[in-house]
Amino acid sequence: MSQPDLRLAAFLSDRTEVFHSIQHRHEIWRPDPFDVERVHQEARTSFERLLTRATTPPGLDAGRILLLLGESGCGKTHLVRAFRARVHEKSLGFVGYMQMTTSTSNYGRYVLSNLIDSLDQPYCEPSHPGSGLTKLSSALFSRCGKWAAGLTLPDTDTEDVHQIISDAADELIAQEAFADLELDLLRALLYLQRHEPRIKSRVLKYLRCEDLSDPDRKVLGGMVPRVHDDHPKQMVEQLGRLMRSLEHSLVLCVDQLEDMYDPNDAGNPFRRAMQTVCDLADRVPSSIVVISCLKDFWEAMHSQLTRPMLDRILLDPAPISLHSLRTAEEARLIAEKRLEYLYEQEDAPFDAADPTYPFPHEGFEALAGMRARDVLNECRRYRELAIREGQLPEHFPLVEGGSTTPIGTDGTRVSPPIPELDQLWNDFRTAYKGSSLDDDSELAVLLAWALGASTDEVDSGHRFEARTLGEAIQVDIAPGDGKLHVALCNKKPQGGALGRQIEQTQKDARGRTPVIVRTTAFPNNPKAAVAEELGKLIAKGGRRAVLEDSDCRTLLALRDFRKQHESRADFAAWLRSARPLTQTKPLRDILDLDRLRPVARQAPVTAAVVKPVASQTATVIRTDPKPAESPHQKRPPEAPREPPRKLEPLRIGELDSLSREPVHASPNEFMQHAAFLGGSGSGKTTLALNLLEQLLLQGIPAILVDRKGDLAGYANDAVWTRPLDDPRRSERRALLRERLDVALFTPGHPHGRPLAIPIVPEGLGSLPDFDRKQATQLAGDALGGMLDYKHTGRDKACRTVLTQAIDQLVQLSPGGVSLEKLVYFIDEKDPRLVNAVGKLDTKLFEKLVQDLETLRLSASTLLGSGGEKLDMDLLLGRGAHARPGKTRLSVISTKFLSDNDKVLFWVSQLLIEVSRWLGRNPASSLQAVLMFDEADMYLPATRQPATKQPMENLLRRARSAGLGVMLATQSPGDFDYKCRDTIRTWFIGRVKEKNSLEKMKPMLSEARVDFSAKIPTQSTGEFHAVREGNVQRVKADPSVLATEQLSDDELLRLAARTLPEVDTRRTGS
Repeated sequence: MSQPDLRLAAFLSDRTEVFHSIQHRHEIWRPDPFDVERVHQEARTSFERLLTRATTPPGLDAGRILLLLGESGCGKTHLVRAFRARVHEKSLGFVGYMQMTTSTSNYGRYVLSNLIDSLDQPYCEPSHPGSGLTKLSSALFSRCGKWAAGLTLPDTDTEDVHQIISDAADELIAQEAFADLELDLLRALLYLQRHEPRIKSRVLKYLRCEDLSDPDRKVLGGMVPRVHDDHPKQMVEQLGRLMRSLEHSLVLCVDQLEDMYDPNDAGNPFRRAMQTVCDLADRVPSSIVVISCLKDFWEAMHSQLTRPMLDRILLDPAPISLHSLRTAEEARLIAEKRLEYLYEQEDAPFDAADPTYPFPHEGFEALAGMRARDVLNECRRYRELAIREGQLPEHFPLVEGGSTTPIGTDGTRVSPPIPELDQLWNDFRTAYKGSSLDDDSELAVLLAWALGASTDEVDSGHRFEARTLGEAIQVDIAPGDGKLHVALCNKKPQGGALGRQIEQTQKDARGRTPVIVRTTAFPNNPKAAVAEELGKLIAKGGRRAVLEDSDCRTLLALRDFRKQHESRADFAAWLRSARPLTQTKPLRDILDLDRLRPVARQAPVTAAVVKPVASQTATVIRTDPKPAESPHQKRPPEAPREPPRKLEPLRIGELDSLSREPVHASPNEFMQHAAFLGGSGSGKTTLALNLLEQLLLQGIPAILVDRKGDLAGYANDAVWTRPLDDPRRSERRALLRERLDVALFTPGHPHGRPLAIPIVPEGLGSLPDFDRKQATQLAGDALGGMLDYKHTGRDKACRTVLTQAIDQLVQLSPGGVSLEKLVYFIDEKDPRLVNAVGKLDTKLFEKLVQDLETLRLSASTLLGSGGEKLDMDLLLGRGAHARPGKTRLSVISTKFLSDNDKVLFWVSQLLIEVSRWLGRNPASSLQAVLMFDEADMYLPATRQPATKQPMENLLRRARSAGLGVMLATQSPGDFDYKCRDTIRTWFIGRVKEKNSLEKMKPMLSEARVDFSAKIPTQSTGEFHAVREGNVQRVKADPSVLATEQLSDDELLRLAARTLPEVDTRRTGS
C-alpha cells in the first residue's frame, strides 16, 4: 500500500479511538499522548514559573495558590493532567488530585485521603512505574547513608529492622532539613523500603490517620496512630514539609469546585474548603495549590470569603482565565496530535507535511471559535461517518447535524454524567474506612467480584465471567475466546518463593493467559532471578498487575456502595459513565482494556505466533559478588570540612554617571548565578571574564565551556606578554600568570588534549535507588537526544526503553556500561529488560538497536576511550591533580565535536557529572564557577535538547551547594527566560533586534525601573546590572584576556602543551 492508503485504512478502521472528549478522574495518573502545549499557554507558563520558584533553593517561605477559571468544556481537567505530567516527568514534586465534595465535616481529612490515594498511584508511567509513595520513601532513604542498607536486605531480622528504622529516623531528625518533622512520619515512610504488603497496608493506615489495632502497631514497631480531628490536616502539612526538605514541591490540584454547590447551604462548604486550602498553603513552604472551577460559580460564590482569604487566593499569582474558544490553528494541532497517535498505533506513516490527513486543512477554519470538546466531537462525527460508509465524506466539518454525545477513552459513547451519584460516590469513597485485606483468598474473592462487575461498565459488548479457585481466579471473556488465569503472587522474592509462585501459575494456566497480581511493587532488581522469570512470562504474552492499597480500598468501597444504591433507576447509566472499576489501573492491566475492541466493530485479527524466548545458558552481563554488609552498623564519622574562606568583593566596573563610583558584588552572590546578555560586540564575554579572573585570583577554580574557540587564549603565550596600557590590567595579569594552572581540553579530536566521556556516567550502580534512577533518566535523555528522538509518540517510548536498559545495565555491570554492552542487552531482548519495560512493545527494541549501531559507527571519536576521562577533580585541579599555590582554569573547547547533537550530548554528560560531584561535595560558600558561552544553545526557549533538564536541575541545586553558573549569550531572543527565578544577577548589554527585546520582556518587567528603551543604544562595555529588581547602569571593567578566535590548529597545539606530562609552566607559556 502507498502511504496515503495506509493512513486512510487506519482512519477507516475502528480499532483505535482517538477523538474522545471526556476526561475521567483516573486518567489523571496516565500519560497523555494528546496534550497540545500551545493550548492555555498562559496558564502553563504561570504554573511552570511557580514550580521553578518552589523547587529552587531556598524555595518559597509559604505556598502559592493558582486559580484557574473557565467555562465547561474548555479543558480545565486536561490542563490539570498536564500540570501533573510536568511535575512528575521532571521529578520536581508530588501531585495530589481531588474533585471537590459537598458533605464532609472535615476537609482536612478529605484532602489527606485524596492525597494518599494520589501518592499510591504510579509516579510517572512508563519511566517510573512505582508509586509516588515508593519514590518519596526512596528519596528519604537516600539521605540515610550506606550504614542503613540492612533495611533493604532480605534476611534482616524483624527486630533489627525496627532498630535500623529507629536509628535512621533519629539521625534524620537531627539534620536541620528534617528538624521540624514528626519522627513517626519518617519511620513510617522508611518502613515502605521493606516492600512487604502487610507492612505497607499498616503504613497507609497510619498516613491516613486511621486507628491501628495492637497487632498493627506491633508491625510498625509500636507506632501510635494519629486519630484526632486536626491530625489529618497536620499530616498533609508534614508530608508537604518533608517533600520540601527533599527539594520537591507538594502540588495540590482541587478540581471541579463547582460540584460542591448545595442550594440549601451554598456558602458554608465553599468557605470551609477554601479556608482549608489557604491554611495548608500558609503552613507548607514551597507548596502549590491549583484551584480549578467554572468562572460563573466563582463569581457567584467568592463574596462568601473574607478579604484576607481572597487576597491569599487572588494575589501572587493572579487568577488565569482560560479561553474556551480555540483558534483554527489550535483545532488543527488538537487533531494532528491524535492522528499521529492513531497512525502510530496502526503502523501507518505519519506525514509531517500533511499532518491532518484525511481532514482537509482548510476545514479547520470552520472550527475556529469552538470549544476543544466540540472540535473533538466534530472530528469524531466525521470519522464515524467515514467508517460507516467506507469512504471519506465530501465535507469537513459535516454540514448536517449529528450526535453530540461525548465519547470515552475506549471509543464508546458516554452517557451524560449523573451529578448526584457522582457526588455520592466521591463522598463515600473518600470517607470509606473499610479494613484492608491481608489474606490472599479474601483478596481473590474481591478481585473476582470486581472483574465480573466490570461487565456493567463497558459498552463494547463484552462480558467478563470470573470465578475463584483458591487464591486464583479464572476469567472468561465473551464473545471471543479470551481466557485468563489470574493468580495472587504475594510471596517474598527472597529464597525463590515468588519465583516458584510464578512458575506454578504458568503451570496452572493450562492454555489460559497467565496474569500475575501483587499488592506491592514487583521486584525491579535485575540481579534477582525473579526479574528474568517475569520477563519471560511477559514475552510469552503473560500479564502482570499491581493492586495498590488505594485500588483495593476503591474495590471494597464500590462493592458496599453498590449494595446501597444499585436499586436506583439511574445507577446502571452512572456505572457506564463514571466507570469506577474499569478506570483503575490493575483492572485495566488484568483485562488489557486498552486493547479491547468493540464487539460490533471487531475487525478480523490474524493470530500471531509468539516465539518463546530462548533460555540463556550463559550471559555476557556478569556481576561481581559484593562483600557482605552488616544489617545494622553505624555511619562512620564524616571528615571535618575546611571552614569557608573569606572572599573579597568583586569589582564589576563603575557607575555610568557623573559620580563614577565603583560597583562591586559579593563573590557569594554568584552562587545564585549570573547571566550576561548582549549582541555581538557588546562586551558581555569580557565582563564575565573580568569577574571570573577576580575569582581565580582568590583561589576559586573555574571551568569554561567554549563553543567558538575564543576563550582558549589563556593558554596562549601572547596573552601574557603583549603590551597593556591599563596598569590595573597589567597588575592583574601578572598575578594571574603566577597563580593560574591552565588546562585546555579538545574533546572529539585525538590530538590536542582529548577528554573522554562514557556513554553512561560511571558509578551509577552504587548509588541509592532514588539517586540512581534520576541519574539514569538523565543519561537516557542525553543519549536519546543524540539519536534525535523526540519527546512524543514512538520516539518517547524508545527513550523509555533506552532509560530502562541503562538502569538495568548499571546494576548488572559494575565495570561500566559501554555502547556495545547496551546494544547487545537490547538486541537479545533480555528478559530482565522485558520485565522492566512492562507493557511497552518489544518491537521498539529493533529500532533502538539499529539506531544505536548507527551511532556507534558514526560517533566513535566522541565515545572513544582515548585521552583523560571526564573527572571533576581533573577539571577543578583537586586531589591528585592539584598543584600547590595554583588555581585550575579548565577551558573545554567543543569545536571538534562537529554537529550540535554531539555537542549537546557531551555537555549534558558534563552537567550530570557536575551535579553528581556537587551532591558529594556541597559547600556553604562559593567553591567553583562554571561558565557557558553561547548558553542559549543549552537552554533554549522552545526546544528540549539533552542539556535542558540537566541545566535546569543544576541551576536549582547548585545555589545551595557552592557552585556559581555563568551563562553568556549573544542571542538573547533564543534564551529560555523561564529560568529567571534561578538566576539572581543579570547583565544586559546592547541588544538591537526587536524580536530579542520582545522575548526579553518577561525578565525586564521585574526590574523596578523601565530601561528597555536604552538597551539598543548602549555602547561596548555598557550594561544595566539587574539584581533582585534593582537596576544600575554600569561601565564594565575589561578582562585581561581580549577574546579572539583561534584557528583549529592553534587550539590543538595549545591544548597539547597543557598535557600533564609536558614539562612546561601551564599558565599561558
